[in-house]
Amino acid sequence: MTVLAVSEEPRIRTEVLHFATTARNEFWDLTELTREVVARAGVRHGQVTVHTPHTTTTIILNESETGFLNDFRRFIDAAVPAEGYYEHDDHELRTENLQEDEYLNGHAHIRQLVVGTASVTIPIVDGEVLLGTWQKVLFAEFDQARERRVVVHAQGV
Repeated sequence: MTVLAVSEEPRIRTEVLHFATTARNEFWDLTELTREVVARAGVRHGQVTVHTPHTTTTIILNESETGFLNDFRRFIDAAVPAEGYYEHDDHELRTENLQEDEYLNGHAHIRQLVVGTASVTIPIVDGEVLLGTWQKVLFAEFDQARERRVVVHAQGV
């Protein structure tokens, strides 16, 4: 983790995790990492936001159970197949935001939009991140293996 910002009053701490994913439809459980940032921030009452700055990834709150994650992978592959036609990947038509090393990842953009959001915010009460019994903070990769970042921002008193 890299510290981006720290403040004592109000208590604010922002850290970024740099990591490499290894596959499409991969999940990373960030629950303990989120709790650790809150503890380092010393926030007793406030909120923590977990954010991904990538358009083909998402942050979700759900169960981190192998059967569920495998069920989800099958569902998302059937609902938004990687092999389908996506205008985003058609460089004869697309003229915006192109890069030399452009991935064919129209499916990943749609998966992110259908499944989740770039950020989740969770209340902190008495220093505890208020998650349900089975809820976990999950990062989901919908593109291919690549370098990624997640920002964890805790604030409060």
